[in-house]
Amino acid sequence: MKQSSTIPNEKGTKDEILYKSLYLIPPKKGRYIVLDTETTGLKKNDHVVELGAHEIIDGKLSGGQFHIYIRPRLQMEEIVIRIHQITNNYYNDFYQDIYEDDKQNLTNFINWVGDSLIFAHNATFDLNALNLELKYWGLNEFPLEKFRCSMRIFKEIIGRIEPYFDDKFICLEKCCRFFELNSNEKCFHNALFDSFMTGRVICKLYEVLDNNIELQKELKYDPNCSNDVNNYEDDHKLNINNNENNINNKNNNSEINNKNSIIYQNNEIEDSGNMLHELKSESTSSTGGLDELTEKCKEDKFNLQLDNFELTYEMIDDIYNELL
Repeated sequence: MKQSSTIPNEKGTKDEILYKSLYLIPPKKGRYIVLDTETTGLKKNDHVVELGAHEIIDGKLSGGQFHIYIRPRLQMEEIVIRIHQITNNYYNDFYQDIYEDDKQNLTNFINWVGDSLIFAHNATFDLNALNLELKYWGLNEFPLEKFRCSMRIFKEIIGRIEPYFDDKFICLEKCCRFFELNSNEKCFHNALFDSFMTGRVICKLYEVLDNNIELQKELKYDPNCSNDVNNYEDDHKLNINNNENNINNKNNNSEINNKNSIIYQNNEIEDSGNMLHELKSESTSSTGGLDELTEKCKEDKFNLQLDNFELTYEMIDDIYNELL
């Protein structure tokens, strides 16, 4: 049976070439995990402090979920705390004597995910953050091919219907507003809530595909096919066989994990800088806030070094909105 997917052309953008698996649209039938993470900041050594995930089965949220906090290993900056509302004392105040330990919690998450593909909004950020955390605890990292990006897939599907959404970055809130999903803006930047809203967006995207046969043909999407067999053209074959990608199988995955541990890409930094410039030029009423953000990004505490840091669009958008 064919693997349903949209395969970007090798002559596409740098993002499409580097992260082509993130654009693939898996078939509706199957089990998927929707992930979101919150971190201590933007520096190379910053790490995950909250992980939230929801389960999707056959295009519907099942109600299954996974949620943990991780003890901060360094002091968080005030600007970061204002975004996700997780203080430096939050873990000690509420979770000190509840969890077994952070490594066991992450192991439980790995086991809960199992063979399922993982969706995330702006998935490069969550994959990077999660893999750095797994590496810190000596756990197997997830390969890039195990992830799908709801933001990129949103652009693949909705961008063909509404050219307005064919942008470089589309935040989760914009996707929710497009589908008129009820949400309180103050609730965003909570990992469990964001993964839930991402899951709702994914379910809506499947509804759009179900109701548009022509779009299915354009995207070469088959809703009735299996997701456990690859049938790509030779130059686009990817190792994403769910049944063979069990992250607990060290013998099979050690080489894959080493190859696919995300390397911070210089072009992401360049594009992020361009986005800051665009945001600044678009909004004269918020110049002060953007100037403050620009200055903060220049300081050492944000450590904007091209060889060791990825400033993601999601984090720029989050901090930009917080400063306004």
